[in-house]
Amino acid sequence: MKNSRNGADETRNKSPSLAISEVRRDLLAWYRSHGRRLPWRERVDPYRVLVSEIMLQQTQVERVVPKFEAFLARFPTLAALASAPVAEAVRLWQGLGYNRRAVRLHALARAVAERHDGQIPRTTEELLALPGVGSYTAAALRAFAFNDDDAPVDTNVRRVVHRIAFGLEHPPRVDERSLARLAVTLAAPGEGRAWSSAMMDLGATICTARAPKCLVCPLRAHCLAAPIDPAALQEAARKHARARGPQARLKFEETTRYARGRIVDHLRALPHGASASVAQLCDLLGRTDVSALVDGLQRDGLAAVEGGRVRLP
Repeated sequence: MKNSRNGADETRNKSPSLAISEVRRDLLAWYRSHGRRLPWRERVDPYRVLVSEIMLQQTQVERVVPKFEAFLARFPTLAALASAPVAEAVRLWQGLGYNRRAVRLHALARAVAERHDGQIPRTTEELLALPGVGSYTAAALRAFAFNDDDAPVDTNVRRVVHRIAFGLEHPPRVDERSLARLAVTLAAPGEGRAWSSAMMDLGATICTARAPKCLVCPLRAHCLAAPIDPAALQEAARKHARARGPQARLKFEETTRYARGRIVDHLRALPHGASASVAQLCDLLGRTDVSALVDGLQRDGLAAVEGGRVRLP
């Protein structure tokens, strides 16, 4: 791969394709000393991994840890979650946002209980056949739960792989599918769990989006972007923003997501089985009509509507 850094020695080929064994060695050595201690890593169990992966989607680790522990205290096994009403899972999800994830996790637990006798399957094909499981979640379960040779590619991993292989190029020379294949190629055989954890930790703590710490990065010697010049990083971000064009931004309080969250939080606060009238929800949001919001929550499995009253499902 061509070195893309300005002023770099073009005769120095630092492509990871020529130094994969060294990349693996250096990153795993760093992880053994600097990897984050997280509850779903301390005691590995497929169900615990599943819960953590659904919670971690679009949510920071610091917010997830206490909610993960509370959720596992209430639902210590997949069978316990599958046999509980979905409303209980939604109640415990408070504070994490993106409440549909609670419904999806509950549906997943029930599907595993019904189709696989309560045992989370291991193959990609079986995982993808479960409701709500996409390629990322399937790869994450294979790597973290079963230590299989797979590579879940989230935002952090994508950033690390792109910088190693292509520097700070914008727009990227590689599409998402090719980048995912490269991530799998880099993965250390037999080290699925440690390797993917290391890649995610590196992206979250060292190879960050805005302030990468190249001087202490274990992959600096293999990376086409290192050492990253802050000015170059800012210019790359500006180019990316220009390519996306002007983005109209609403205040969060003006978004549908905020209004939906207010309704779900209100329903959570009610006694078990209690409901709210549509008029009460209108007053809550200061609107004359909440029918579209309620319909959407019902479609997503977050609300049940009976006789003009709304409750958790």
